[in-house]
Amino acid sequence: MASLSGRRGTNCTDAEWDEYVKMVQILKGETPSEWMNRIWPRLRHFRKNDLLPTQSKKYLEARKLIELWNKYRGNYDSYAPEIGIAICFSCDRLVYTGERTKNIGNYNHIGMERHWASHCTGNTFCGVNYDEYLKIKQKSNSTYNFDNEYALHRYRLWMQNAIKKVERAREVGKKIRACTII
Repeated sequence: MASLSGRRGTNCTDAEWDEYVKMVQILKGETPSEWMNRIWPRLRHFRKNDLLPTQSKKYLEARKLIELWNKYRGNYDSYAPEIGIAICFSCDRLVYTGERTKNIGNYNHIGMERHWASHCTGNTFCGVNYDEYLKIKQKSNSTYNFDNEYALHRYRLWMQNAIKKVERAREVGKKIRACTII
């Protein structure tokens, strides 16, 4: 029988997979900061050893366990939906991603992209350097695939963030010069 975690795009054992599933859940009465502090040592271990599943390589979304009584079976059923909070692995910060409204074509990380385009202090989410960006741009449109399009999109997000930071630095520089003149 195949490992359950192997089918989820990760190299972790089944015991590590169970730990990962519990790690993403915020406990009852726990604040997001307390959740991050509680899981941080194990999360670093998972990241360092490449044990996170494919969908969690760039950020980890918090979930809240909800249990409902199933009157037909006579037991509790549970599920754990995302709650609009994540840890960005590029800047190691808690991020409010907003409540999910609609899942358009299985595209559900718009809140993280908003963070990457405006507030992220790292750039590891991008995954593409300038030379790779140029190589992808030089390909003909017929050879594009989703991965290339998404890589270009992430690079554009990084560029937006970098441009905003430069503009903010220029504004601060102007204010400092104005203060020294006065």
